[in-house]
Amino acid sequence: MKNYQQIPSLESQDKIVVQDYLRDSTIWDCITPRVSDIVIASCYKSGTTLTQQIINLLVHGHDEFDSLHNLSPWVEHQHDPLDQKIEQIDKLPSRRFLKTHLSFKALPYYPDWKYICLVRDGRDVAMSLFNHLHALTQEARLTSPVQFYNLSSNFVEFWEEWLQTGKPYWDWFEFIKNWWEFRHFPNILLVHYRDLIHDKPAQIEKIADFLKINLDRPLKDTIFYKSSLEYMKQNYEKFKHPDFEKHGFINKGINGRWQTLLSQKQIKEYEDILEQKLGYACALWVKNGGNFLAMSTI
Repeated sequence: MKNYQQIPSLESQDKIVVQDYLRDSTIWDCITPRVSDIVIASCYKSGTTLTQQIINLLVHGHDEFDSLHNLSPWVEHQHDPLDQKIEQIDKLPSRRFLKTHLSFKALPYYPDWKYICLVRDGRDVAMSLFNHLHALTQEARLTSPVQFYNLSSNFVEFWEEWLQTGKPYWDWFEFIKNWWEFRHFPNILLVHYRDLIHDKPAQIEKIADFLKINLDRPLKDTIFYKSSLEYMKQNYEKFKHPDFEKHGFINKGINGRWQTLLSQKQIKEYEDILEQKLGYACALWVKNGGNFLAMSTI
């Protein structure tokens, strides 16, 4: 196994720039870094809001905020006024935990930062994204730069295009591949959504240990309760996004809903593409979760 701590700083490697209809990675370069900063990354629909709440509770011990999206902003989202966004981020209390939907190589790299990347089986991502997009308000559909006029109401049709292109967003496979490449960096933690849902106490402990935050029993109980789907739905106003219908932003939070919709042929095609693009060990972990370090030796 390579010792990634001996790899030269990413500043000497090829950094990528992402600029599309929603994201501008150069916005990250406008932020004055703090040594305690935390980056929460996901391609999309992989437990971002849940993890933001868990980390908020680890850092602050409470959720006495009006909007999680203001406390933990999506940095590269380019449709917010830039000066206003940078001022907002500069005013955030430490430790800051900032959201991104960028590949690792599109982010600034600081050895003191902590990077947490969330991964979920692509079939569950697509199912969640499909429901997510259909929960958009009519106003959001009309004003969004994303082309929603031909968004299929049939999941199977939506699936076919998403699998090949990532539309209407970006390529999920490339995102996973990029973060997987740097999985052994000491300041990167990959978290699988399946583990986060089915073994939350252990995952909370793992995240706390990674962030070097003392986790006593009362705090752990608070986090377990206040990061539950029931609590977050009951307190929807804290977590909502204005572009979504009520409870459309936080949906069911469960996996496997694609099983009755996709054919065995489509499932096989997905699994073949997954292994072809990501390699056997990564594909195995993406599908199942668990200890990817053990899988990496297979």
